[in-house]
Amino acid sequence: MRRRYRNEERPPRVGAAVLAKAFIGVFLVFLSTGAGVAIAGYLMIAPPEIEGGAEAPPDIPIPEPDLPEPVEPGGPRTLLVLGSDRRAKTSKDAQLGQRENPHSDTIVLVRLDPKRHRVAVLSLPRDLAVTIPGYADNTKINQAYDEGGAALTLKTVRHFFESATGEKFNINGVIDVNFNGFQRAVNEVGGVYVDVDRKYYNPEGTGYASIDIQAGYQRLVGSDALDYVRYRHTDSDLFRGARQQDFLRQASAQKSVAEMKSVGEATELLGIMRQYLSFDKRFLSRRNLAGMLKTAVSLAMNDTVVNQVQLTGIMESEDPQADTRLYLSNASITKAYDSFMTGEGGAKNPTRKTEPTAESKKKKGKASTVSGLVDAKRIGEDLAVVAAPRLKKLPFYFPGKVTGRTQYVNETPRIYSLRDEDGNLQRAYRIVASIGESGEYWGVQGMTWRNPPIVASPDRIRKTASGRDLMLFYDGRKIRMVAWKTPRALYWVSNTIGRKISNARMIEIAASLRRLKQ
Repeated sequence: MRRRYRNEERPPRVGAAVLAKAFIGVFLVFLSTGAGVAIAGYLMIAPPEIEGGAEAPPDIPIPEPDLPEPVEPGGPRTLLVLGSDRRAKTSKDAQLGQRENPHSDTIVLVRLDPKRHRVAVLSLPRDLAVTIPGYADNTKINQAYDEGGAALTLKTVRHFFESATGEKFNINGVIDVNFNGFQRAVNEVGGVYVDVDRKYYNPEGTGYASIDIQAGYQRLVGSDALDYVRYRHTDSDLFRGARQQDFLRQASAQKSVAEMKSVGEATELLGIMRQYLSFDKRFLSRRNLAGMLKTAVSLAMNDTVVNQVQLTGIMESEDPQADTRLYLSNASITKAYDSFMTGEGGAKNPTRKTEPTAESKKKKGKASTVSGLVDAKRIGEDLAVVAAPRLKKLPFYFPGKVTGRTQYVNETPRIYSLRDEDGNLQRAYRIVASIGESGEYWGVQGMTWRNPPIVASPDRIRKTASGRDLMLFYDGRKIRMVAWKTPRALYWVSNTIGRKISNARMIEIAASLRRLKQ
């Protein structure tokens, strides 16, 4: 006999489109960190069946005392998402003899908080020095997966935060996925449009994972999406974590989520994906699924933001070439904990406002008071002479001001075409610039596609003295992107992965965008 759910276990009664968006919206949170989650259980519905009647992967073997803590239906919850680098036999790396036992390639914490209308994402670098309970002290965190799989990784992550903060760190679910699952998941939602900050290239046969992705806004599918979120060859694990978090943000805005109309469409998709995922044994219980869906519906119906929580104060060993471990003080761990759980300390976006606010008027002829910028009109004009004739109907705008140490990566911008979500061909260009710090690149993007997912929900709108409406997009307190539209095109300035350019400079650079002879 089926047990009746108490009212507090039931998701709210909402329209099918909102419910479907809730299904897929939460799914994308995990998909974009290297995993996915089969969310079902609306009222009395069981978890989705796997495509073709295949068997589901076994539950993650976690001892009863260590199982994730249950949470009240619809309440905030923290999930541990693990991406293991188990390669398929047919993969490029496997064919080159680089297929090994699986390691924890990605360790991500996701906080779903309907009360704060917030999703927080925190990546833990796999080189982070931690104590692995019962095994070793001062060793890399990904060693926990090697020694005891997802169960020991769960125990290690809990200990990492609890020993530093003195607070109990509840994790309410564990999801583990391999490379095949990630690629299939991305393909099933039609790919993800991503704002790629620079060119990523590493040929096959070098001992590192191969990759060949150009700079600029584009749709990533399959192996390209996986290569992008896994890349760390010429920068570091910290940059990889930031890329994974940004991929998550952009995945959650895809048209495949916004236009999902029925619960049937959502459950069918999630049933396909379930064959690639492993969960703790409580995760797919009807009570947990119903409670999670209630949380997801709340997030889908409200103005939810995705915050990337960054670890600060990371220190290297005395000899980073020989010892690649990374270290964090208890104070830095506590700061990350507070930012992740509540948004305090800069990891919370400002209140979203759709009404434009005017910048203060400058006296005629008075120079900008924003420091740290230099005149870049001459070099921008050189770029325009080369690029403008090739763009035809897309006017070429370049920054009149840049940061003091800016160096353009190429003498000419990348000029290319991409197809929008409806299959229409759009013209585009990308200017890539370095700020003089390893791995930190900012850029200018222009496109004839005026309404891509990336500009769907600005946090603020700032009207410049010249009448230009700048759309401001925040990551916590820092601006990650400034965009504006003309009748024919869309333009934006992207901050570096580490958000190294200050808010005032980002706004000033965007306001300085100009055309040749303007």
